[in-house]
Amino acid sequence: MKYLKQLHIYILALVISVFTTSCFLEIDTVPLEKTTKTVITSDYSISENVTFYKIYANTTTEVVNRPIGGWDLAFQSAMEGGIVLVNYSVSAKAISTSSSNFSEVDKPFAEGLLKTHPLSDWLFNDPAYSNIVDSTALENWENGKVYLVNRGTRTPSQEAFYKIQFISKTEDTYTFKYAHIESTVEKEMTINRTQGLANVYFSFDTESLTEHEPLIGDWDFYFTPYFGWYETLTAGVFAPYSVTGAMINNEGGINIARIFDETIAYEDIDLSIINGIEYTDWKGAIGSNWKNLPATDGSVGYTMDTKKKYIIKHNDGNYYKMRFLDFYNADLEKGYPSFEINLIQ
Repeated sequence: MKYLKQLHIYILALVISVFTTSCFLEIDTVPLEKTTKTVITSDYSISENVTFYKIYANTTTEVVNRPIGGWDLAFQSAMEGGIVLVNYSVSAKAISTSSSNFSEVDKPFAEGLLKTHPLSDWLFNDPAYSNIVDSTALENWENGKVYLVNRGTRTPSQEAFYKIQFISKTEDTYTFKYAHIESTVEKEMTINRTQGLANVYFSFDTESLTEHEPLIGDWDFYFTPYFGWYETLTAGVFAPYSVTGAMINNEGGINIARIFDETIAYEDIDLSIINGIEYTDWKGAIGSNWKNLPATDGSVGYTMDTKKKYIIKHNDGNYYKMRFLDFYNADLEKGYPSFEINLIQ
Protein backbone atom coordinates (compact mmCIF):
# COMPACT_ATOMS: atom_id res chain seq x y z
CA MET A 1 0.00 0.00 0.00
CA LYS A 2 2.80 2.40 0.92
CA TYR A 3 4.60 1.56 -2.34
CA LEU A 4 1.47 2.31 -4.37
CA LYS A 5 1.08 5.61 -2.54
CA GLN A 6 4.66 6.59 -3.30
CA LEU A 7 4.27 5.54 -6.93
CA HIS A 8 1.09 7.58 -7.28
CA ILE A 9 2.78 10.68 -5.85
CA TYR A 10 5.85 10.21 -8.03
CA ILE A 11 3.81 9.85 -11.22
CA LEU A 12 1.60 12.84 -10.35
CA ALA A 13 4.62 14.99 -9.56
CA LEU A 14 6.37 13.92 -12.77
CA VAL A 15 3.35 14.82 -14.89
CA ILE A 16 3.03 18.19 -13.20
CA SER A 17 6.73 18.96 -13.51
CA VAL A 18 6.76 18.16 -17.23
CA PHE A 19 3.66 20.05 -18.24
CA THR A 20 3.57 22.98 -15.83
CA THR A 21 5.75 25.65 -14.32
CA SER A 22 5.92 27.23 -10.88
CA CYS A 23 3.95 30.44 -10.60
CA PHE A 24 4.70 31.82 -7.13
CA LEU A 25 4.99 35.57 -7.39
CA GLU A 26 4.70 38.30 -4.81
CA ILE A 27 1.67 40.43 -5.51
CA ASP A 28 2.03 43.89 -7.05
CA THR A 29 5.68 43.32 -8.03
CA VAL A 30 5.56 41.71 -11.47
CA PRO A 31 2.66 40.63 -13.70
CA LEU A 32 1.24 37.22 -12.82
CA GLU A 33 2.29 34.54 -15.25
CA LYS A 34 -0.72 32.95 -16.94
CA THR A 35 -0.39 29.27 -17.74
CA THR A 36 -2.84 26.44 -18.37
CA LYS A 37 -2.04 24.82 -15.02
CA THR A 38 -5.16 23.40 -13.33
CA VAL A 39 -3.49 20.96 -10.92
CA ILE A 40 -1.59 22.74 -8.16
CA THR A 41 0.70 21.34 -5.47
CA SER A 42 1.38 23.77 -2.64
CA ASP A 43 4.97 24.98 -2.50
CA TYR A 44 4.66 25.58 1.24
CA SER A 45 3.69 23.42 4.19
CA ILE A 46 0.20 24.39 5.29
CA SER A 47 1.20 23.54 8.86
CA GLU A 48 3.87 26.25 8.84
CA ASN A 49 2.48 28.88 6.47
CA VAL A 50 -0.56 30.84 5.41
CA THR A 51 -0.69 30.83 1.60
CA PHE A 52 -3.14 32.89 -0.45
CA TYR A 53 -4.37 31.86 -3.91
CA LYS A 54 -6.05 33.63 -6.81
CA ILE A 55 -8.21 31.81 -9.37
CA TYR A 56 -8.13 32.80 -13.04
CA ALA A 57 -10.00 31.26 -15.97
CA ASN A 58 -6.97 29.25 -17.03
CA THR A 59 -4.91 28.84 -13.85
CA THR A 60 -4.77 29.17 -10.08
CA THR A 61 -1.77 31.02 -8.68
CA GLU A 62 -0.08 31.43 -5.31
CA VAL A 63 0.05 35.17 -4.75
CA VAL A 64 1.35 35.61 -1.17
CA ASN A 65 2.86 33.27 1.40
CA ARG A 66 3.40 34.19 5.05
CA PRO A 67 5.07 32.05 7.74
CA ILE A 68 2.70 31.63 10.68
CA GLY A 69 3.08 33.78 13.77
CA GLY A 70 3.85 37.07 12.02
CA TRP A 71 1.01 38.98 13.67
CA ASP A 72 -0.83 39.13 16.99
CA LEU A 73 -3.98 41.21 16.47
CA ALA A 74 -6.11 41.61 13.33
CA PHE A 75 -8.52 44.54 13.00
CA GLN A 76 -11.51 44.51 10.67
CA SER A 77 -10.76 47.15 8.08
CA ALA A 78 -12.60 47.53 4.77
CA MET A 79 -15.93 46.01 5.80
CA GLU A 80 -18.45 47.41 8.25
CA GLY A 81 -18.01 46.27 11.83
CA GLY A 82 -15.25 46.21 14.40
CA ILE A 83 -14.10 42.62 14.86
CA VAL A 84 -10.67 42.13 16.41
CA LEU A 85 -8.94 38.73 16.22
CA VAL A 86 -5.99 36.99 17.86
CA ASN A 87 -3.70 34.89 15.68
CA TYR A 88 -5.53 31.65 14.81
CA SER A 89 -2.59 30.20 12.85
CA VAL A 90 -0.60 29.70 16.10
CA SER A 91 -3.62 28.97 18.32
CA ALA A 92 -3.34 32.26 20.23
CA LYS A 93 -5.86 32.73 23.04
CA ALA A 94 -7.39 35.53 25.08
CA ILE A 95 -9.41 36.08 28.23
CA SER A 96 -11.17 39.09 29.72
CA THR A 97 -10.08 39.97 33.24
CA SER A 98 -12.33 41.47 35.90
CA SER A 99 -10.28 44.67 35.98
CA SER A 100 -10.51 47.95 34.11
CA ASN A 101 -7.28 49.15 35.74
CA PHE A 102 -4.51 48.51 33.22
CA SER A 103 -1.67 48.88 35.75
CA GLU A 104 -3.33 46.48 38.17
CA VAL A 105 -3.08 43.60 35.71
CA ASP A 106 0.52 42.51 36.29
CA LYS A 107 2.33 39.18 36.46
CA PRO A 108 0.97 38.18 39.93
CA PHE A 109 -2.54 39.10 38.74
CA ALA A 110 -2.12 36.92 35.65
CA GLU A 111 -0.71 34.03 37.67
CA GLY A 112 -3.71 34.20 39.99
CA LEU A 113 -6.12 34.25 37.06
CA LEU A 114 -4.40 31.22 35.49
CA LYS A 115 -5.02 29.23 38.69
CA THR A 116 -8.77 29.71 38.37
CA HIS A 117 -8.92 29.90 34.58
CA PRO A 118 -6.21 27.69 33.04
CA LEU A 119 -5.09 28.39 29.50
CA SER A 120 -7.28 25.54 28.22
CA ASP A 121 -10.33 27.61 29.26
CA TRP A 122 -9.26 30.73 27.33
CA LEU A 123 -10.95 31.59 24.05
CA PHE A 124 -9.40 31.27 20.60
CA ASN A 125 -10.38 32.20 17.05
CA ASP A 126 -11.54 29.60 14.56
CA PRO A 127 -11.03 31.45 11.23
CA ALA A 128 -14.09 29.72 9.79
CA TYR A 129 -16.15 31.91 12.14
CA SER A 130 -13.95 34.99 12.14
CA ASN A 131 -16.71 37.11 10.56
CA ILE A 132 -19.10 36.29 13.42
CA VAL A 133 -18.68 38.60 16.43
CA ASP A 134 -19.91 36.24 19.14
CA SER A 135 -17.57 33.49 17.95
CA THR A 136 -14.39 35.50 18.49
CA ALA A 137 -11.99 35.47 21.45
CA LEU A 138 -12.26 39.26 21.86
CA GLU A 139 -16.03 39.37 21.43
CA ASN A 140 -16.60 42.09 24.05
CA TRP A 141 -13.37 43.99 23.59
CA GLU A 142 -15.13 47.36 23.87
CA ASN A 143 -16.27 46.70 27.46
CA GLY A 144 -13.33 48.58 29.01
CA LYS A 145 -11.87 45.48 30.66
CA VAL A 146 -8.23 44.51 30.38
CA TYR A 147 -7.66 41.38 28.30
CA LEU A 148 -4.82 38.92 28.59
CA VAL A 149 -3.48 37.46 25.34
CA ASN A 150 -1.39 34.33 25.04
CA ARG A 151 0.47 34.65 21.73
CA GLY A 152 0.28 30.96 20.89
CA THR A 153 2.42 27.96 20.19
CA ARG A 154 5.36 29.65 18.45
CA THR A 155 6.23 32.20 21.16
CA PRO A 156 8.57 31.32 24.06
CA SER A 157 6.68 31.25 27.36
CA GLN A 158 8.57 34.24 28.76
CA GLU A 159 7.34 36.34 25.80
CA ALA A 160 3.89 34.85 25.38
CA PHE A 161 1.65 36.92 27.68
CA TYR A 162 0.53 40.44 26.88
CA LYS A 163 -2.22 42.62 28.28
CA ILE A 164 -4.39 44.86 26.10
CA GLN A 165 -7.16 47.35 26.77
CA PHE A 166 -9.19 49.03 24.06
CA ILE A 167 -9.68 52.75 24.56
CA SER A 168 -11.78 53.90 21.60
CA LYS A 169 -13.03 53.11 18.15
CA THR A 170 -14.13 55.50 15.41
CA GLU A 171 -15.27 54.91 11.85
CA ASP A 172 -11.63 55.02 10.78
CA THR A 173 -9.51 53.97 13.78
CA TYR A 174 -8.98 51.64 16.73
CA THR A 175 -6.98 52.83 19.77
CA PHE A 176 -5.69 50.51 22.48
CA LYS A 177 -3.10 50.10 25.23
CA TYR A 178 -0.73 47.15 25.37
CA ALA A 179 2.21 45.89 27.39
CA HIS A 180 4.08 42.69 28.14
CA ILE A 181 2.65 41.24 31.35
CA GLU A 182 5.96 41.80 33.19
CA SER A 183 6.53 45.33 31.89
CA THR A 184 5.62 48.55 33.66
CA VAL A 185 5.87 50.48 30.39
CA GLU A 186 2.38 51.09 29.00
CA LYS A 187 2.14 51.81 25.29
CA GLU A 188 -0.70 53.16 23.19
CA MET A 189 -1.38 52.44 19.54
CA THR A 190 -3.90 53.76 17.02
CA ILE A 191 -4.72 51.52 14.07
CA ASN A 192 -6.09 53.11 10.90
CA ARG A 193 -8.50 51.22 8.68
CA THR A 194 -7.37 50.56 5.11
CA GLN A 195 -10.18 50.25 2.59
CA GLY A 196 -8.37 47.82 0.31
CA LEU A 197 -7.78 45.22 3.05
CA ALA A 198 -10.33 43.06 4.84
CA ASN A 199 -8.12 43.23 7.96
CA VAL A 200 -5.02 45.07 9.09
CA TYR A 201 -2.51 43.29 11.32
CA PHE A 202 -0.47 44.36 14.35
CA SER A 203 2.62 42.66 15.80
CA PHE A 204 3.78 42.91 19.42
CA ASP A 205 7.30 42.07 18.23
CA THR A 206 7.64 45.04 15.87
CA GLU A 207 5.09 47.21 17.72
CA SER A 208 3.65 48.19 14.37
CA LEU A 209 1.40 47.08 11.57
CA THR A 210 2.67 44.14 9.56
CA GLU A 211 1.82 42.81 6.11
CA HIS A 212 -0.21 39.63 5.97
CA GLU A 213 -3.13 39.26 3.56
CA PRO A 214 -3.28 40.68 0.01
CA LEU A 215 -5.77 43.30 -1.11
CA ILE A 216 -9.36 42.05 -1.08
CA GLY A 217 -9.55 41.68 -4.85
CA ASP A 218 -6.23 39.88 -5.17
CA TRP A 219 -7.00 36.54 -3.50
CA ASP A 220 -9.82 33.98 -3.34
CA PHE A 221 -8.84 31.44 -0.66
CA TYR A 222 -5.98 30.58 1.65
CA PHE A 223 -4.53 27.55 3.43
CA THR A 224 -3.71 27.83 7.13
CA PRO A 225 -3.25 25.85 10.32
CA TYR A 226 -5.79 26.69 13.03
CA PHE A 227 -7.75 25.49 16.03
CA GLY A 228 -11.10 24.05 15.02
CA TRP A 229 -13.89 22.16 16.74
CA TYR A 230 -14.91 18.51 16.67
CA GLU A 231 -17.92 16.83 18.21
CA THR A 232 -16.94 14.49 21.03
CA LEU A 233 -18.54 11.13 21.78
CA THR A 234 -21.13 13.11 23.73
CA ALA A 235 -23.63 14.49 21.23
CA GLY A 236 -23.64 18.28 21.13
CA VAL A 237 -20.40 18.60 23.10
CA PHE A 238 -17.46 19.98 21.12
CA ALA A 239 -13.74 20.23 21.84
CA PRO A 240 -10.90 22.10 20.09
CA TYR A 241 -8.24 20.42 17.99
CA SER A 242 -5.39 21.47 15.70
CA VAL A 243 -6.19 21.22 12.01
CA THR A 244 -5.18 22.56 8.61
CA GLY A 245 -7.61 23.73 5.97
CA ALA A 246 -8.79 26.35 3.48
CA MET A 247 -10.75 29.57 4.10
CA ILE A 248 -12.53 31.50 1.36
CA ASN A 249 -12.48 35.24 0.70
CA ASN A 250 -16.13 35.92 1.45
CA GLU A 251 -15.32 39.61 1.87
CA GLY A 252 -14.29 39.53 -1.78
CA GLY A 253 -17.53 37.91 -2.92
CA ILE A 254 -16.48 34.24 -3.13
CA ASN A 255 -19.29 31.70 -2.59
CA ILE A 256 -19.07 27.92 -2.36
CA ALA A 257 -21.40 25.01 -3.12
CA ARG A 258 -20.40 21.62 -1.74
CA ILE A 259 -21.02 18.59 -3.93
CA PHE A 260 -20.65 15.63 -1.56
CA ASP A 261 -22.73 13.21 -3.61
CA GLU A 262 -20.36 10.42 -4.63
CA THR A 263 -22.61 9.52 -7.57
CA ILE A 264 -21.70 12.84 -9.23
CA ALA A 265 -18.30 12.51 -10.86
CA TYR A 266 -15.99 15.52 -10.94
CA GLU A 267 -15.75 15.23 -14.72
CA ASP A 268 -19.55 15.44 -15.02
CA ILE A 269 -19.90 18.74 -13.16
CA ASP A 270 -20.92 21.23 -15.84
CA LEU A 271 -23.03 24.34 -16.36
CA SER A 272 -26.24 22.31 -16.20
CA ILE A 273 -26.04 21.99 -12.41
CA ILE A 274 -24.68 25.32 -11.23
CA ASN A 275 -28.08 26.95 -10.75
CA GLY A 276 -29.75 24.06 -8.98
CA ILE A 277 -27.53 23.97 -5.89
CA GLU A 278 -27.11 26.02 -2.74
CA TYR A 279 -24.17 28.40 -2.27
CA THR A 280 -22.77 29.81 0.94
CA ASP A 281 -20.38 32.63 1.78
CA TRP A 282 -19.34 30.94 5.05
CA LYS A 283 -15.59 31.40 5.34
CA GLY A 284 -15.08 27.77 6.37
CA ALA A 285 -17.12 26.26 3.52
CA ILE A 286 -14.07 24.33 2.26
CA GLY A 287 -12.44 23.96 5.65
CA SER A 288 -10.55 20.78 6.47
CA ASN A 289 -12.90 17.88 5.82
CA TRP A 290 -11.57 17.17 2.32
CA LYS A 291 -9.01 14.83 3.89
CA ASN A 292 -9.52 11.61 5.82
CA LEU A 293 -7.66 11.09 9.09
CA PRO A 294 -4.75 8.62 9.02
CA ALA A 295 -5.20 5.09 10.32
CA THR A 296 -4.68 4.87 14.07
CA ASP A 297 -1.85 2.37 13.63
CA GLY A 298 0.06 4.79 11.41
CA SER A 299 0.11 2.44 8.43
CA VAL A 300 -1.71 4.83 6.11
CA GLY A 301 -1.29 8.60 5.95
CA TYR A 302 -3.88 11.21 5.07
CA THR A 303 -6.05 10.30 2.08
CA MET A 304 -8.39 12.55 0.16
CA ASP A 305 -12.15 12.25 0.55
CA THR A 306 -12.86 11.88 -3.16
CA LYS A 307 -16.62 12.20 -2.87
CA LYS A 308 -16.20 15.82 -1.82
CA LYS A 309 -16.13 18.35 -4.63
CA TYR A 310 -16.66 22.12 -4.52
CA ILE A 311 -18.14 24.64 -6.92
CA ILE A 312 -16.74 28.15 -6.57
CA LYS A 313 -19.07 30.98 -7.56
CA HIS A 314 -16.49 33.60 -8.40
CA ASN A 315 -16.84 37.38 -8.43
CA ASP A 316 -15.54 37.37 -12.02
CA GLY A 317 -18.89 35.88 -13.11
CA ASN A 318 -17.46 32.40 -13.71
CA TYR A 319 -17.99 29.12 -11.90
CA TYR A 320 -15.13 26.78 -11.06
CA LYS A 321 -15.02 23.24 -9.74
CA MET A 322 -12.44 22.10 -7.22
CA ARG A 323 -11.27 18.83 -5.72
CA PHE A 324 -8.31 17.68 -3.64
CA LEU A 325 -5.98 15.02 -4.98
CA ASP A 326 -3.27 14.48 -2.38
CA PHE A 327 -1.80 15.71 0.90
CA TYR A 328 1.84 14.85 0.15
CA ASN A 329 4.35 16.37 -2.23
CA ALA A 330 6.80 14.53 -4.49
CA ASP A 331 9.18 14.10 -1.55
CA LEU A 332 6.39 12.41 0.48
CA GLU A 333 6.26 15.37 2.87
CA LYS A 334 2.93 15.80 4.63
CA GLY A 335 1.00 19.04 4.43
CA TYR A 336 1.59 20.00 0.78
CA PRO A 337 -1.87 19.50 -0.74
CA SER A 338 -2.47 18.95 -4.42
CA PHE A 339 -5.78 20.19 -5.76
CA GLU A 340 -7.47 20.75 -9.09
CA ILE A 341 -9.51 23.77 -10.13
CA ASN A 342 -11.24 23.93 -13.52
CA LEU A 343 -13.40 26.54 -15.20
CA ILE A 344 -16.91 25.12 -15.67
CA GLN A 345 -17.90 25.53 -19.31
